[in-house]
Order: sequence, then C-alpha cells, then structure tokens
Amino acid sequence: MANVSFSNLTAKYGKNTVFSDLSLEVKSGEIMCLVGPSGCGKTTLVRCLLGLTRPETGTITIGDKVLFDAKKKINVPVEKRNIGIVFQDYAVWPHMTVLENVSYPLKKRRVSKELIKERAMKALSQVRMTQYANHLPSQLSGGQQQRVAIARALVVDAEVVVMDEPITNLDAKLREEMLLEIRMIQKNLGATILYITHDQQSALQLCDRMAIMESDGRLCQVGTDEEIITDPVNRFTFEFIGNSNVIPLTVENNTVYFDLGEKIKADGVDTNGANVNGKDMLVRLNDVVFDRESKITAIVTSRVFLGSEYNYFLDLGGKEIRLQQSMLDAKSFGVVDVGEKIGIKFINPHFYDKKVNKEA
Repeated sequence: MANVSFSNLTAKYGKNTVFSDLSLEVKSGEIMCLVGPSGCGKTTLVRCLLGLTRPETGTITIGDKVLFDAKKKINVPVEKRNIGIVFQDYAVWPHMTVLENVSYPLKKRRVSKELIKERAMKALSQVRMTQYANHLPSQLSGGQQQRVAIARALVVDAEVVVMDEPITNLDAKLREEMLLEIRMIQKNLGATILYITHDQQSALQLCDRMAIMESDGRLCQVGTDEEIITDPVNRFTFEFIGNSNVIPLTVENNTVYFDLGEKIKADGVDTNGANVNGKDMLVRLNDVVFDRESKITAIVTSRVFLGSEYNYFLDLGGKEIRLQQSMLDAKSFGVVDVGEKIGIKFINPHFYDKKVNKEA
C-alpha cells in the first residue's frame, strides 16, 4: 500500500489550462473517487499520474517515490511507474486469450514463464475468472471482459490502481456487482485505488472518500460521502451529488416567502438566522416529507413506485418539486394519492446565491 500525492499541479493542452495548482492526497489503502462533470479534467489528472501527460508545474509522488517534479526535472517513464490501470472500454486484446491478456504486462517486464502463469492465474482467481483462462474476449460478456481488465491491472502487484470509468458500459445489475467486486478485491489486496467517474451514485457506493471537481478543474471539496452529502461547501457540490429541489426565496417585512410568481409563506422553514432574501433554497428529495399539520401545501401530480420507495411529483404554487418517500414512511404515513392536496415540510434546507447567467 502507498499514498498518492499531487502537489500544486498545473496541466495545459496548448493555451487551454485544464487545471491549475491542484493538490490532492490519496491515503494509503483507500478508495478515492474523483468525481466531476465530463471535461473537468479527471482523465487529464490520471494521465499525469500515469506519465502520459506532462504537467507544467508541481509534483506527483507515490509513497516516498517521486514520479514527477517540474522544478527538479524528474519524470519517471510510464513503464516504470508500476501503476495498474483499468479503462472504460476494457482495452482487452481480441486476438489474445484471457490468460494471454492478463500475462501481457509481465511479459513486457521479462518475467519468467513459470512466474508469469502463476501470477496471472492468481490475478484471475481474484476476479473469479480462472475457468475462462483459455477463452477469447469475444466469448465473454461485458462484465467478464471488465474482470479481465481488472486482473491485468492487478497482475503487476501494483501498489496503486487507477480505474477510469470502469463500469460505465455495463448494465445496471452488472454495475452493482462490479462495485461490490471492486470493494472486495481492494479489501483483499489492500491496494490504493483512484477511481474516476462522473457517476455520483457509483462513487457514493464505493468510495472511502470523494474529491469533487468543478467544471473549471478546481477541487472544491474532499471528504467522506457523509460529509459531502450533509455539509457541502458550495452550491456546485450540493447540486452535483444527488438530486435536489431549487426554490427561490424572497423576504418581505421580515417574513420569508417562496418566490413562485405567487408568494407562498415559507412557514416552518428554518433559515438559521441567515439573510435569505433573493437566494435559492435547495433541499434534497428525501428531505421533503409529508406533514398533514404543515401550512405549506402542495398538490400531488404524479406518483411512481420504484420498488424501495415512492417518487412523488408535486405542484407548489406552480413549481414542480419532487419528494421521495421510503417504504417505511409509506407504511407509517400512508401512500398519498394523485390529485391530493397535502402539507409538506422541508428538512435540512441549504441556501445559496442564485446562479449567474454567464451568457447574459
């Protein structure tokens, strides 16, 4: 196991700066999920770590080994960085068997044939693919091909494994299975994993910690999933991680209203003494609850059963908001019918400045 450290890293493509002065510490033996929208610089950071892209400034280290240092002009070659990599598109060679695919990195390192087979079969065992050793990739499902790609990353005994959108091409059931397998493999090996994705739900299921990357390449928050969900540092983090309702507010005569064309008094909304005039209230779907005693009422326009919960669409003064009701709450409170007018309550609201229209 080894920690990974990015310090004051700047990367550019021509005149375009992808990210500037970026610093991030991945702890030894953890799964760190780097999450952000497409084009924010996640893959560029991975390429810098692998040695495929040369940063303009900064340092990259794994444990006590310096991989890159701009000032000292250190840049360890790709093949000597000893980092496992799993790509989104599997990148398994179609003309090679499963065993040959997994063995390839060891052949490039001139490892003996006996040791190559031993280590390759061990890696296949870790991903439960030993029985497919002599199969060609065309004979495998997408999930099986991804297991082969993971085994190939593990075979070099790398202390650090990078996974760049490794389950995007799988169906929902296979994604769930692969997330569990990645966690199991990491637990057995103790490897440090840097997991790159734009899929917030996968990150929440898998990570020990998350690093949230904004569209302009800035890291805006690093923390556990619980910290990021319950205490987001800014509006971008709140909206990017999970679905949310956005309701504009206004204040008149020290009274807070929902500013929805018609003004609706925000009875019971706890602003914690903050000045919310002209701001937006953001609240997560499962933090909107039915409350027959509430003076804030909305009309149920649609209800969808999702197996473990109900997803409601409500009309609040002409604005559509969403509410998620767990099966436990549905049993205790009851299922609300479409067309019913009912009280609602907002729990744990967050208040942010309105978004600036950059095109204006």
